[in-house]
Amino acid sequence: MTESREFNAATVDEAVAKASKQLGVPADELAYELIDEGSPGFLGIGARDARISVEETGGIQETSEEASESLIKEPDPASEEEEPCKDEEVAKDDSVHTHRQEPETNSTVVPEDLLSEIKKFASETVSSMGFEARVDVYDAGDFVAVDVSPEDTGLFIGQKGETIDAFQHLLNVSVYKHREFLKRVIVDSEGYRQRRIEAVQGMAHRMARRAAREGRIIELPPMSSSERRVVHTYLKENSDVFTESEGTGENRRVNISPRR
Repeated sequence: MTESREFNAATVDEAVAKASKQLGVPADELAYELIDEGSPGFLGIGARDARISVEETGGIQETSEEASESLIKEPDPASEEEEPCKDEEVAKDDSVHTHRQEPETNSTVVPEDLLSEIKKFASETVSSMGFEARVDVYDAGDFVAVDVSPEDTGLFIGQKGETIDAFQHLLNVSVYKHREFLKRVIVDSEGYRQRRIEAVQGMAHRMARRAAREGRIIELPPMSSSERRVVHTYLKENSDVFTESEGTGENRRVNISPRR
């Protein structure tokens, strides 16, 4: 059976080299489809990886020990020592975060001057990025919500949310640079965050079924820590599979493994 598998890296050549290494096929013999040439973005905002799609057959995966072993790696001890369905990753926090699965109650009231400061900085930054948009800021209880409604929502969000996540990170760092941290600032646009959570959960569901059916590890594409947390939480109670993260930095991903 022929299946397609995506690989991504900073450049097309690096993505090809990555696919060549993991599939055990010489780079000059690798047949692939270019999905996205990638972009360096502007000052890091809107940058995205190059992506290619490579067709592989089920026979290669089943008969090549090297290909199978390349998917089974020990967790990076420098990042975290993980157990199946790692609770640490589900609980671990960072400054770029989507909605929590189980929100913690935060009774702190955000003062109006801070909300005004966040709105001013967000509006000016959105404008400097070349967008005309309405920006609404309010205390959502567990976080400070920043809703941006530009004319081109897709461009503001960026591929896989790179632009909106970079904007959110910049906003959090800038707002709390000289202030005491109160609540995380969450940037959304036209309900993107919830749709993304549902999309990640859908992918996790499909790949978990595939891992259990085929009896092998399924490697998900690189994700942000918040999206990895969605996968871990969603599959935590699944009796057929367990999850663990591997890799570092932008290449950190979730592997879904069948329970033996």
